[in-house]
Amino acid sequence: MILDEKLSLERQRTAWIVLIASFTVFTLICISTPVLVNAYLQNATRPLDVVVQANQGTVGIDDEAGGRRAVIVGDTGQSIVTGEHVLTGNTATALVSVRPPESDQLLASFQVYSNTDFHLLKAETPRFEVSGHGRTLVARLDNGRIRLNVAEAAGRPFTLQLLTPQGEVLIAEPGQYAVVVRSEDKDTQVTVRSGKVDILAAGQVLTLLPGSRGRIPTGSSPEGPLGTERNLIVNGDFSRSREQWILNPWIVELAAQPEGQVRTLDVGGEPRLNVTRQGIGHAEVSLRQVINQDVSELTSLRLLFTFRILNETLGVCGVKGSECPLFVRVNYVDEAGASNTWQQGFYATGEVDPNLTPDICTTCAMVQGPHIRVPAQQDYFYEIADFREELARHGRLPPRLIESISLVFSGHGFEVEVADVALLAEE
Repeated sequence: MILDEKLSLERQRTAWIVLIASFTVFTLICISTPVLVNAYLQNATRPLDVVVQANQGTVGIDDEAGGRRAVIVGDTGQSIVTGEHVLTGNTATALVSVRPPESDQLLASFQVYSNTDFHLLKAETPRFEVSGHGRTLVARLDNGRIRLNVAEAAGRPFTLQLLTPQGEVLIAEPGQYAVVVRSEDKDTQVTVRSGKVDILAAGQVLTLLPGSRGRIPTGSSPEGPLGTERNLIVNGDFSRSREQWILNPWIVELAAQPEGQVRTLDVGGEPRLNVTRQGIGHAEVSLRQVINQDVSELTSLRLLFTFRILNETLGVCGVKGSECPLFVRVNYVDEAGASNTWQQGFYATGEVDPNLTPDICTTCAMVQGPHIRVPAQQDYFYEIADFREELARHGRLPPRLIESISLVFSGHGFEVEVADVALLAEE
């Protein structure tokens, strides 16, 4: 009898243990499942689309296994993934665009100059819309120079972290920035044209605002804010539509033919000047900005612009070389007091033939070099490192006064987008 009671008590104890354990496990499952599911929904990621295009020359892409592939001018672009390097040699430059997966929205674009090593370390976005996290890109710049445009974030913040041998550059706001790593000087230089950046090194943080520059010497804390270049062009990124730009009337050769359109469009979250015309016979239109700035005592004067030619029906720039889809002209007064115009033409289709389609404007009394062919339907950036040296190359005197800059669009049928124009003066 006593034995039966003991067995009964043990069975009851075992039953209670099993019941309590089962209830505990059930409770843990009920609590942890939503927590784990929420953690997955919050933290799951997928890669951003990072695409490399050649702007000039042949651009190399090295993977982690040591393989190399090439990107040449005119290619549609190649995607890169975490761990790959973008390498430019002495004559190559590249464009790197960053977008969310399966989207045309531009998050950031990098202009990668020659002799640069750009290493992608991370580029990811939340997999699910319910996630409260932002998009992130982390890259390393061991040597060289980049300019980057960070677009306005749409719906989700975007943070860009750039590591260099000297420190770290953190960008969380839209704007235009430049970063230079010079191995010979053993430093990193960061310039802010617009936006805000934090520079971190040796346990110190330096915040740079628009129109400022910072420097990180090897093994030291950041220095700055320092003086920077001053942009002589106002609203060169067309963020305020055509404000400060004078639109000249269309010139149409044939009376029955139409003019074109000059608009400011949103292209992947970025404002761009769009000029388009479809018709027969010559037509042209221009935008001009008055500058009237004395440049005689400047240390340097750089001209930069980014654009793309979407369509062009003429070969090269027409039979006289005077109908490029885009001319950039700078009107200036030289040291002797003479007024001059410097011009550079760009085209996307056709082959140069001196008798049919010359590579220079044969009727333009201007300082000019050969027209430059650019990849069709692809962003292209162009820079003159020092405008005074450019004039000297043509045997001309240095400028004393910059009067104005003009963007001229011409041809029969054409469509051109301009993203940015800058004339940077360093005191």
